[in-house]
Order: sequence, then structure tokens, then C-alpha cells
Amino acid sequence: MQGNLSHLLSMLNSSGKRSHLFSVAGGFVILVASVFVISCGGSSSNNTAPPPVPSILNINSSTNPSSPINLPIEINGSGFQGSPGSVVFTQASSGITATVTPSAGGWTDTGIAVTVPAGNGTNNFTLPGTVTVAVKTSGGTSNTVDVTLIQTLTFDVNNVQWTNAATLPKALTGLRAAAIPVTDTTAYVVTTGGFDGTGNTSSVFVGALDPTGNISAWTTSSNILPETIAHHGMVEANSGNSLVPTGSAYIYVIGGQVNSADAPGGTTNVYNASFDHTTGTVGAWTTLSSSLPETLVGPAVTLFNGYVYVIGGLHSDGTPSADVFSVPVNKDGTLGTWTKSTSAYPMGISFATAFGFAGRLYVLGGDSASSTGPNQQGNPGVNNVNFATALNGVVGTWTATSSTIKKRKKQITWNAFGQVIDAEGVYDGLPGSLELERSQINPDSTLASWNGITSTTNKPNANVYNAAAIVSPLQSPTSTPRFMLIGGQSAVTGVISNTVYYNNAP
Repeated sequence: MQGNLSHLLSMLNSSGKRSHLFSVAGGFVILVASVFVISCGGSSSNNTAPPPVPSILNINSSTNPSSPINLPIEINGSGFQGSPGSVVFTQASSGITATVTPSAGGWTDTGIAVTVPAGNGTNNFTLPGTVTVAVKTSGGTSNTVDVTLIQTLTFDVNNVQWTNAATLPKALTGLRAAAIPVTDTTAYVVTTGGFDGTGNTSSVFVGALDPTGNISAWTTSSNILPETIAHHGMVEANSGNSLVPTGSAYIYVIGGQVNSADAPGGTTNVYNASFDHTTGTVGAWTTLSSSLPETLVGPAVTLFNGYVYVIGGLHSDGTPSADVFSVPVNKDGTLGTWTKSTSAYPMGISFATAFGFAGRLYVLGGDSASSTGPNQQGNPGVNNVNFATALNGVVGTWTATSSTIKKRKKQITWNAFGQVIDAEGVYDGLPGSLELERSQINPDSTLASWNGITSTTNKPNANVYNAAAIVSPLQSPTSTPRFMLIGGQSAVTGVISNTVYYNNAP
């Protein structure tokens, strides 16, 4: 350093360099400061890296995300930084652009929870329609991802009326079902397993679902399950709810009871099969390497924003579990690694129901007692309802909300656009005393008080437990949702049913 200073001073003493005194002197000052800082182990502020440009990886962990307005979506990516920037929604067809600043609590460097606006405050987006979504921070503007805006269907559940679809080829209880969307007017329902009165089955049935909610015929799949199973979990993945490719669909059978003589037994096996949209057929079943962390009979299972969630279920000794597990759906239809949540359910529970809505996971009813006979009625269940945040497989703290009127277990639950119907099952009081009850999800994620659906014309009069249920992915001709109830066991006579009900009104 001393040599450099001496050389610079000699340059300043040269008459040929005097005209550069100030500029060189300025350089001298900079040089001294720079060398001093380096010698002290510091760094220059001029070397500070610029903030990263944000990048969106996906929305809702889905290939083709969709959402109603005024509900939150999950933006996954990188470079969002630690404090909120803004999210820009643009609809080219209407020329409307809306900019939203999410709350700090919903913003991290890799994820953003933001509510889809109705418009820009002056004009509303066209529904149904498509918006492009981008993230803006001090680092710049991200790539854009399309989100399909779907129209929220308005309906009065007090006006539901019921009729029958084609009966199942076999009377079953403890079966499970899933609906698979194909187009705006085409969908299928697949059922798996169940108990037929003699033993558990490996049967798989497929029915074509039309927009009215009806299935006119069922076919028996040649690709049966690898083993007999009942009281299991079942979900389906498509490009609208996970990251599988457009045009693909996969079905999953999770846990359950293998042999009806088990008390209650259980398995950790997880099976999946592809579903062919063109032929409406189920492919061969594969045993996935990502098996359940523990054997579970009667778990509550749902798929929400790219993740499968499993809540409760009976251990092999008949005690109910309070464990909560999640696993991502991979792009190839396999499942990732299961994660056990640090937020256990508030009680051990089995034969409850679960669904995801607006960034929350809801669990209703179930049985908090030990049990070794999944096909038995036993005592009534519980009327507890709890919800928790569910973001990228991470489940938050559980919060209690409005309890159902009846203490139900082995029931079914339908959710459509925030309106919830809890139905059937084993409950306190005589069978049929309150077959259906309803609530709705409030803006703060709580549930409103429950009300009974009591009119004779608004009840299917099925009075079954351990039935299967789906919500049709198709919009009916009257722009209202369609619900389906499949099989189950009579709470009055004990007879196992092959009857299929669906609502044809409103």
C-alpha cells in the first residue's frame, strides 16, 4: 500500500500531471478509502446485490388453477421477499386490471396468500373468465400465470329435492367414491371397495355423470383393487386440484380395513390408478412406495390445493388417532413424502369427514371412542367442528367453530361454494329425526349456526351410515350444484344398500 501511495505522490509531483491534480486527488481519496475498508474486512455498499426478480412457480399447487372471486389463492414461487409487494390481476377480455396488496401475515419469500378481487373497484371482472396473475416487488415483476375465474353458484339448500340414479351393481357399505371432471359437460364417478355383508370387496365401479346429476348406468371395472378394502380414504387428482398434466387424472385409495373379520385391523397401503378421460376407464392399480405412516381405518381424507390430508382414523388396536398427515401429489401422479403435522387434531377421532375451502381445512363430527367393529352402529358420534389453515401441506392451529345439531359419525358431508350439508350417519335420536343439517362458511372462516333441513320433500329418506358421497363437478342446467349419496347401511333395518340418490332441484 505504501508503494502505491509513493508512486501516486511521485505522479502528482511531475509537472506533466499537475493538470490532473483534482481528478487524481479524487482518485487518491477513493483509493485510500477503498483499501482501508478492505483492510478492515468490510465491504462496499456499491457491491450490494439487487433484490431478486420474483418468480411464480404455480398457483394453488395446480396445473390449471381456478377460483371464485373473493376467495384466497396460494401463489408459490421464489424471490417474493419478506414483506408484501403487490399482486396484479389482469383480464384481457374486459380490459380490467386490479392490484392487491396482501396482508403481511400471508406473505413470505416463497408463498403468498391473496384474495382474488371482484374487479378494480370500479368495474368487475367477467365471470366466468380468465385473469393473468403477476407478483410485483422492488425486484421487478414476475412471470404471469393464468387463473380461471369460476362463477359462484347461488342456491338455497332448503330447496333440495331428491331422486334416484341407477343402482350400484352390488349393495355396499364402507365404500368410497370420487368424481372426476373431464369437460364442462362430462364427468365420471368411481367407487372403490366396501363391505357387502359377507366380506370386504375389491370391486371398482364407474358411472358416467351428466349435468343433471344423474348416472344412467354403472360399469364394473376389470381393474379391481389389489386387495379387498373398506372404510378407507379415497381422493382423485386432476390438473385443476394438483400439478398433474392437463388431461390426466389419478385415483388414490388410502389405508382402510383389509378383512372384515379384523378388529379393526388396518393397512398402511396406498394405491393409485390412472383414469382415462377418453374411454372413461380405470387403469391398473399400483402400490405406491409412499405408504401411510401408520395403519388407519376410517380416516377423514381430502385433497386440497395439491396436497392430500389425512385426519384421524382407528389404530389397529381400535383406539382413535389424533394424528394429521399430509403429502404432496407429484406431477407424475405419485405421492411425495408424508409429513406428520405438529398440530394434532384436538381429540382422537375416526369416521369423521373433512374438506378444504379458502385456505382452511375443516373436520366435522366422527367417533372419539375406541371401536373394533367399523360396520357396527354403536353409540352416537360427536358434534365438534374444527378448522385450521392448510397451506402447502402445513396445517395450522385448530380452531373450534359452530357445532352441528346432531352428534354424527360415519356420516357424509357435502360442501359447495361455502355451503355445507352434514347428513346421514349414526347420530343421537331416532334415525331420520334430522337426516340433513346445513351451515355456511363465514368470511372469517367460521361456520354459521347449523339449521335442520326438515321438510319431507327436502330429504332423501335414505337413513344410512357408512355411505359414500360426491359433489358433481358439473354445473346443472339450473346453475346449481348436484350432490350424490351412494350405498351405505340402513340405520333402521341394517340392510346394506345399492341405492344411489342425487338432488334434481333446485
